[in-house]
Amino acid sequence: MIDFSWRFDSWFERLPRSPRDSGQVVRCVVRTGRGTRAAPDELELVAGRGIVGDSWATHPHSAPGNQVSLINIHVARAVADGDEGRTPLTGDNLQVDLELSEANLPVGTLLRIGTAVLRVSEVPHRPCRSFVERFGATHTKRVARATRIGRRGRGVLCEVLASGRLRVGDAIAVERPKSGA
Repeated sequence: MIDFSWRFDSWFERLPRSPRDSGQVVRCVVRTGRGTRAAPDELELVAGRGIVGDSWATHPHSAPGNQVSLINIHVARAVADGDEGRTPLTGDNLQVDLELSEANLPVGTLLRIGTAVLRVSEVPHRPCRSFVERFGATHTKRVARATRIGRRGRGVLCEVLASGRLRVGDAIAVERPKSGA
């Protein structure tokens, strides 16, 4: 079978570029139940647990490496076809203006946001059945292709290292692991 997934690369290339060394929280999202979302201005994070009030903490697939999910705001807007009201449906807790690629945020990278500290996990973030239902097969294939080639189109998963609070508009400080450490 011939792989034609490369044809989705130009879609990703046309998205606006995000900063690499420091970013910003554009939207906070809490999953309040199956398919329902809230977009508060502030989140409370608990080390080893995740986000207070987020239903993911009790989900069967919840694990230390996937306590908080991030998606690039430009990807979220693109899969929602520019409808800001639909971007929370991605299910990601933080919609950020930050480059999330593997090259930019290798596993172990620390993200300091507000008073909380997150660590980029080795757990891959892949589109789920709900993502396909909400955004369609074409958008799902686009983000899956970007993820497959290291761009993390679907986003990145993190664990909470230090409890704290973060708000919409907070800066994201990137602290990459020392090479060879």
